Amino acid sequence: MSGQGTRRGRVAAAAAGGLLMAVVVGAVGYTVDMVKDADRASGAPVWTPPTASAEGEKEKPATGLAGALVPYRSDGWTRGPDLGEFGADVALSGAHAAALTKESLSDLPRSQRKEMEKEIDRLHITGVAMRSYATTGGFHNGEQTGAATLSIVLTRMNQGAARSGASGRNKAFEALDVFEAGPKIKGHENARCYRLPGESDEEFDIMFCTASQGDVLVSAAAEGVRPFGAKGVAALLTEQLDRLDGTGAAV
Repeated sequence: MSGQGTRRGRVAAAAAGGLLMAVVVGAVGYTVDMVKDADRASGAPVWTPPTASAEGEKEKPATGLAGALVPYRSDGWTRGPDLGEFGADVALSGAHAAALTKESLSDLPRSQRKEMEKEIDRLHITGVAMRSYATTGGFHNGEQTGAATLSIVLTRMNQGAARSGASGRNKAFEALDVFEAGPKIKGHENARCYRLPGESDEEFDIMFCTASQGDVLVSAAAEGVRPFGAKGVAALLTEQLDRLDGTGAAV
């Protein structure tokens, strides 16, 4: 396998490790598809820039946890690609999210699967809201950027689990040598982002971010062609966290 292919395989393996932790702390199964997309070891990556939402497209007002998600806007982040089988904008009950998370463990040995299922039950997941965004690139936040997509998952659970889940996932990324620290999230000390090294020869860039706000675990995953708009992703995540107050409620 070529050096470039080896690197891609390592990126996918590292992402898989982080996303397995995300499963345990409540981020649901659509992220598995993103890991598969990250493994482009055979041949050059194939990626189609997103298409902006139709002008004048109207969204139904969201409520509950979904209402805390940053809305789409015509002059920036518009509707992104479908999140697996769910579509681009999804709200799930806690029971549905927990069931889907457990389904994603089906390939594990029975004893390990049962233990992780118990851990999922201890999280007391009460709801999940997911939204995907897209940008066609351009000059944003003082930098020229390429097309990119971003997915944000909000998972409501008990507050201690949200806090420890974000901390544990961030420590896992810190322990890997595949990613480097991404941009800081202004005003949110527990938020961390990790991306491919700046000197990477990949045509793509990938960035994962995790934080907690009250009883909500916030997970974000972005990918796009270089030059990658990391500042724009960080700005959207900052806005997302600002929309949640200290208890995880929408403000």
